[in-house]
Amino acid sequence: MPTLDERIKKEQEKLEQLKRQKRARQQRDKKKERKTDTRRKILTGAILLDIFPQFQVLKPQKNNAENIIEFAPLANFLICLAEKKEWVAQLEKEAKKRGNEK
Repeated sequence: MPTLDERIKKEQEKLEQLKRQKRARQQRDKKKERKTDTRRKILTGAILLDIFPQFQVLKPQKNNAENIIEFAPLANFLICLAEKKEWVAQLEKEAKKRGNEK
C-alpha cells in the first residue's frame, strides 16, 4: 500500500498533467481563433478592394508605423463613413434589400 506522501505526490502529478492539458487546449483554441480572425480580415480586405479599387495602390510596408502612414487614407475614409451614422443606417437598409432581392 502506497504511503500518504506517495499518494500526495501521485495526485500532484495528475494535477500538473491536467493543468498542462488545459494550457494546451487553451493554446489550441487561441490559435484557432487567430486563424479565424486572420481569415476574416483577409476576406474583408478582399471585398473592400474589389469595391474600392482606388485603395489597391496602398502597399504593405516593413513595419507597423509605416503601415499606419501608408494606410491612413483608407483608415480616414472609413472613419469618416463610420461617423455618418445616418448614412451607415441607410446603407445597411439598402444592402439588406439588395441581399433579399437575390
